[in-house]
Amino acid sequence: MAQKAQQLALLIDYDNLMGFNGKLDVDLNRNYSHQDVVAYLETHYGPVVYCKAYGDWSGPRTRHTITDLSKAGAEMQFIPRATGTAFRIPGYAAVCMGLDALDEIARNAELGGVVFGTNDLALLPFVSRIRAMGKSVYILGPEAASAAALTRVADEFIATADNNAAGAVRAKAPNSTDKSQVLYAIKTILVNGEMPIEQLEAKVLDVMPDFSPADFSCANFEEFLRNIANTTVKITKTDDATTVGLGNCHNASAYSDEELASFDLAQYMQATRWHITDGDIRDKVLHNIFIIFSEKGREMTNEDLRNTVDPDHVVDDRPWQGTIWSLIFGACLWENPKTSNQPQSRRLLSLFRTVTSEDDFLVRYYTSLFKKAYEDRPSLTPQECAELMHPENVEGALPLFERVFQNLRNPVILKTPATK
Repeated sequence: MAQKAQQLALLIDYDNLMGFNGKLDVDLNRNYSHQDVVAYLETHYGPVVYCKAYGDWSGPRTRHTITDLSKAGAEMQFIPRATGTAFRIPGYAAVCMGLDALDEIARNAELGGVVFGTNDLALLPFVSRIRAMGKSVYILGPEAASAAALTRVADEFIATADNNAAGAVRAKAPNSTDKSQVLYAIKTILVNGEMPIEQLEAKVLDVMPDFSPADFSCANFEEFLRNIANTTVKITKTDDATTVGLGNCHNASAYSDEELASFDLAQYMQATRWHITDGDIRDKVLHNIFIIFSEKGREMTNEDLRNTVDPDHVVDDRPWQGTIWSLIFGACLWENPKTSNQPQSRRLLSLFRTVTSEDDFLVRYYTSLFKKAYEDRPSLTPQECAELMHPENVEGALPLFERVFQNLRNPVILKTPATK
């Protein structure tokens, strides 16, 4: 931890810190107490002698913050939006923050450190430059949403809670275990199926020896799963044991939005979707799954399906399970709710009743596979998807992905078949 005598500059990218940035589905009740942050910094690090916040102060969701910032003595700079959109100009606030930090360092020789409240990777060159000048750099932000690339290069990461509660601000060394890394490890371990909670905890500790539930204010591993990983896992209690399996998630990403935005399409898909990357193998697997289930009334467990379609396990566990997830989420396959408490390998699958043909089956699968990419990358085109998925036959695959994009632009909500 830094010496308390050092002077600090505090620069907050408010929209970025709060996760706004043009998104419409954010929690408007989420709060950030600037006064609490300043008090914490001055208690543990040193006096805040320069304080500035950047954001769009015209919206209703920021009005409650203006008084809070004013009372803490923060200067407020308006950050413009891209013309005709709700989105900010990429990197604009980060560049402003970096330049203001360098300017303040030049003016104040006594300044010992800079605190940046953001997860914008455009700040990275400024962080490197400021540290090269012998000044400390601290990154402030929510534990679950801060870019790993920033927290790794900072001298220290200062975590804030999503909501303004007691103990909402605390320091965390940049090499400490963060939430996204733990959740990614859990997803990777559970992709092969459910397991006893004790076995899962042992496997997590094997790959992350420094992990401790106490770092997340949890008394034990089960409390961590219920409070922190509740959207990732499903816990099942029986008389004999407590088992853990994956919940309703098929996103394998351990990266922030900013990191994902820096990836090309192939890297992005590998980071966010477990899928079969070899087009020939993928085509064969999808065709055989459709043929098997096209027999009227055919129902089969995930395990039996795999042993039939891929008896030699040419497809690794992760892309196989990711493919099944995409088929289920895309309304290609139906998972019988009667077996929802069974391990994933033993759950019964059948063809979704409204599937009309193999072409329809494939369109639904790829619609599910590219849904997140389509939402995150407005410039994505059918041509790019065809080039990635079928590089040897782009022209032949293009009509398929044009239909996929019709579905993505005009999504149809399909009813789940009645329980058999």
